[in-house]
This record gives sequence, C-alpha cells and structure tokens, in this order.
Amino acid sequence: MRFKAKQWDYLRGCWHLTPKEIEVAKLVCVGRNNEQIAEELDIAYNTARVHIGHICSKVGVRGKVGLIIEFTDTLQRAKI
Repeated sequence: MRFKAKQWDYLRGCWHLTPKEIEVAKLVCVGRNNEQIAEELDIAYNTARVHIGHICSKVGVRGKVGLIIEFTDTLQRAKI
C-alpha cells in the first residue's frame, strides 16, 4: 500500500511518529520484511524490529497487517 506525502504527514501527526518511524512504516506498507527494511535503511535487523514494535505500540495494533489496516482506515475516516 503506497500513500501520498500528505497522507504520511497526517499519519505522522496522528501518532507522533518520528521521521525514522515513518521511513520504516513506508517500507512495511509496501511489503518489505524486517531484513529488507534493515538493509534498505542501513540499520541492524533488531533495530528494524524495535522500530516496528514502537510504531505498532503507538498506533495500538499488533503486527504489520494491523498497522496497514489502521493506517488505511484512519485515512478513509479522515477522507484524505
């Protein structure tokens, strides 16, 4: 799922996501696994996992699928 810049700005504001968390979330939303995320962002695998955990915690979901669903639902409700 690819979102537009305006949509990412809205999502960032909803949950006070950091710029790095937005980078990670974008990769999650296009289907990258933790290893791919770590490689693309030049971070450790465990760091990628921690970022994903923080994002899910802030958004109040469990796992990547829940994250994508919540992002999509939030944007639909906001009509963005």
